[in-house]
Amino acid sequence: VVNMAIFDGQVDVLADGQTLLDIERLWNRPGEERDVSQVFPNPGLNFNEFNLNIPVEDGFRPNNEETFIDFRYEVDRVLLKQLTDRSTNGMLTIADHQNHLRTRILDSLIPSSPRHDIFFVFSEESMAVAANQYLFPVMLLGDMVDDFSSIELDVIEDFWTQFRLPEGFAPRSIRFPDTFDFVAFNAARQAWQEENIIIAATAFADGKDIAKREAEEGESSETGTTSTSSDVKASTA
Repeated sequence: VVNMAIFDGQVDVLADGQTLLDIERLWNRPGEERDVSQVFPNPGLNFNEFNLNIPVEDGFRPNNEETFIDFRYEVDRVLLKQLTDRSTNGMLTIADHQNHLRTRILDSLIPSSPRHDIFFVFSEESMAVAANQYLFPVMLLGDMVDDFSSIELDVIEDFWTQFRLPEGFAPRSIRFPDTFDFVAFNAARQAWQEENIIIAATAFADGKDIAKREAEEGESSETGTTSTSSDVKASTA
């Protein structure tokens, strides 16, 4: 048990009692990692003109799902850098992840964004998943008894690039058995999850408004307009 929800089949318990996360199972669709992932590209982005028009004899053979599975499990280093660039003094915070969440949604929706995804899916369920997902690494991997809001940048980078937990990792309830306050931890998680739902819903509405305005102005992703960031556009929406 790691103070966060891990579903059946996403954890392997060894004979000696050691518990290992099954990273592939954890992030697999339809698991907890969907559109607007922190570091993986939206699945719909692989349904591009090139891939959709590959001749059958050149790639789309039966059982050739690796074309899309490999795409889904390859960490997007640009997305990872967008996240890690938000760090201050070698630390990433919940607020940094929240800002990253907002940008990911806007970039997925706005046609002039290089990451515009015409197959973007963001239902209420997806919104709730994202709200929890963007808390997960900080709250799971943090090693301070009463600070649930920040984590070392190196820990996040290693988690996403090497798919491993920090050396000597133990959840707070085990690391601090006498002083860890689960009630306070859960209250913080609930509050930030509710904040994330509001952030996600607002960004989704802003992104749709910007997309509509771009359509009305005759703008499109083919214009190559990338000088204004999604965040700046949203601030003027």
